[in-house]
Amino acid sequence: MNKLFAVVATVVATFLIVQQGLAIKCFVCNSFHQADCSDWFDNVTQHLVACEDWQPKCRKVVQEVWMEDHWDVRYIRQCAAGGTIGAFEGRICEEMYGTYNIRVRHCHCDNQDGCNSAGRHTALFSLALPVLLTLAITFQRIIS
Repeated sequence: MNKLFAVVATVVATFLIVQQGLAIKCFVCNSFHQADCSDWFDNVTQHLVACEDWQPKCRKVVQEVWMEDHWDVRYIRQCAAGGTIGAFEGRICEEMYGTYNIRVRHCHCDNQDGCNSAGRHTALFSLALPVLLTLAITFQRIIS
């Protein structure tokens, strides 16, 4: 019975580590409500949020609207389901100009956690490897 429990616990722990590690984490904020969301972005005051599986990218949107003789600028950072990743791993943003004095720049990235402001797969394996080794050694001792 103890061996079965150890096997199930190892499988569940491995699944949780891999599942948590594969989801990208992005900054999620809006400068309309949070002044520290704008540029220069302070990633110490904001926290990374694990995105859903159907949102494999991070997005940063800079929205500018000409109002009352000045540009009102808003920064929005979020998880994204779609969007084209620009050059240099998303550091180059796409710009769109609309009618009525609106400009929007949006950047998408998926190369690392917090890329919409650091290594997704590298961090996963560097953290998971010691845990998996410890579980494997513990499992081996229980079986032996």
